[in-house]
Amino acid sequence: MLWLFAAIWSALGLVGMAQSLIYADTGDLGAAVVHAVLHDGLPWEIWIPATPMILRRAALPGTLRRRRLLENVGLALALSVAFGVTNGVLGHLVRRSVDPDTLFGAIRMGVIDSLPLQPLVYAGVLATGIAIDAARRRREAELGRAQLETQLVSAQLAALRAQLQPHFLFNTLNAAVALARAGDAAATARVLILLGDLLRQLLRSDAPQEVPLRDELALLETYLEIQRVRFGERLQIGWAVADDVRDALVPQLVLQPLVENALQHGISPRSRAGRLDITAARHGDRLRLAVCDDGPGIAPGFSIADARGVGLRNTRERLHRLYGERGDLALASDGARTTAAIVLPLRTEARHA
Repeated sequence: MLWLFAAIWSALGLVGMAQSLIYADTGDLGAAVVHAVLHDGLPWEIWIPATPMILRRAALPGTLRRRRLLENVGLALALSVAFGVTNGVLGHLVRRSVDPDTLFGAIRMGVIDSLPLQPLVYAGVLATGIAIDAARRRREAELGRAQLETQLVSAQLAALRAQLQPHFLFNTLNAAVALARAGDAAATARVLILLGDLLRQLLRSDAPQEVPLRDELALLETYLEIQRVRFGERLQIGWAVADDVRDALVPQLVLQPLVENALQHGISPRSRAGRLDITAARHGDRLRLAVCDDGPGIAPGFSIADARGVGLRNTRERLHRLYGERGDLALASDGARTTAAIVLPLRTEARHA
């Protein structure tokens, strides 16, 4: 920053030198230039080392309170006197061969000339420092508030995900228990092995809120493998995932509650086979994920906000927390198929070489 202060005060010195040269006697241009440099330009360089000191004082608490105000007044007068002394000494050196004034007289005149202006210069630097410090404090306060809000949202998202995980795991364990009671040891073992794979992925302490869609689909395939063991040929699954969205970021466990809801209400209540279709595609600058089943549909007047389970409600809440109005979950039925559809901003996973 010192180079910036040097540039500013040197510019003011150049202005003073230009004024001096305008009114100088053009008969002796060399002497006029020397006088302008020493008398009207060089004294401004005193403010270069003084400026950082003034700015540091401006950042102190209570800068304008009585004690600190008196300190600033004293420092302003001291710098003004120093400016005047420098001005007087250099002016005397220029004029001493032709001017009968003594050195003391030149210094006295330099101080008198500097006192009206130089305290105002100090006040301007101090006011600038106070404004800069106030802006810095405002930025820090805004950053602190933003960090607190981010921490709060992260805590809320973690709580919502923590609610989903036990719900998901208990339902999967119930499937294993049902198979065990039916005496199907091989199927029970298969479910427990797959459940172990899921647990390793879900219970990571560093699990991010968002994962690439391809990872979410891999997790979902493991979950559906468990459900295939449970439902057998009664469960038919269709996938329609566009290749250009597989790297898109989605909330972890965003599809599983939708699939679980479709299995519970669309496939499980009936004895005949049912179909589940999972789709993912780009819609403009958004990603649309959908889970469709051909079950009996939803009851008239059904609302996700009034749902008794935590899966759909928590999924919608997570979308709102992460994406605001750009993320949502809707449930609709046309009599033949029920569709749970998610929309969220389409963002691609960052690639690193």
